[in-house]
Amino acid sequence: MDMSAAPRMPTETRSLGNAIGSELLLRRLRRLVSLNGAEINLVLSLNEGAKTHGPGSMICPKADGSPHPRLIASGWACRPRILPDGRRQMLNVLLPGDLIGDRGERRPLAMNPAVALTTVRSISASKLYDALLSKPDEYPQLCAALGRIDRMQESHLLDHIVRLGCQTALQRTAHCLLELHARLEAIGFTHDGTFPMPLTQETLGDLLGLSLVHVNRIMAQLKRDSLIRIRSGVAIVEDFTALALLADRVDPTSRGAPEH
Repeated sequence: MDMSAAPRMPTETRSLGNAIGSELLLRRLRRLVSLNGAEINLVLSLNEGAKTHGPGSMICPKADGSPHPRLIASGWACRPRILPDGRRQMLNVLLPGDLIGDRGERRPLAMNPAVALTTVRSISASKLYDALLSKPDEYPQLCAALGRIDRMQESHLLDHIVRLGCQTALQRTAHCLLELHARLEAIGFTHDGTFPMPLTQETLGDLLGLSLVHVNRIMAQLKRDSLIRIRSGVAIVEDFTALALLADRVDPTSRGAPEH
């Protein structure tokens, strides 16, 4: 497929200001529940404490290493676990519109450090959590939606465990790419099977427990089999049905495919 003919992608690299993060979060939330006016206004009011984080840097860590409550406005990050010998296992990838950090519940996943994979811009989410803690009755649907997002994150982590423990290198790569497509589709970052894919093959290896050489071979096979290809930071799915069958995952183009 000629990349020059690929449709223009909506990417998170455009200079759209701090509001982009709250708008992306709102889009995710409204796919899950129907929000009232006060809830919508609360989400859209998140525009304070903007910070830029360079690739490889921790995102607003507290003294214990856990991140302050933040909303990713642009860029990609991850939650890594780093062993004493320097090896890194990524627990998941964080995308624009994702919330990170401790909001008072000390949930293990939220307490895990967040590290920028690309240049990341984040804004404070403290206003959101303070409002929900002090006046939960005023934001019932918003509380419910955030609870569903928490459960989705836990489901993604369980999928990741199964991916690493049971699937072949080819299957886990296909499964991961379809998951990223589903999550990016929820914020409007996909178009006709294309989606932004700034992760390097080395980073994919850290995420999937594969060597750089192995990832290179897998990507070449996926391209050769006309399933998916990645070029210049954009992924193009050429056969959703075959890719989903390979990954043991629901075809996102089929009717009744679950939301993510």
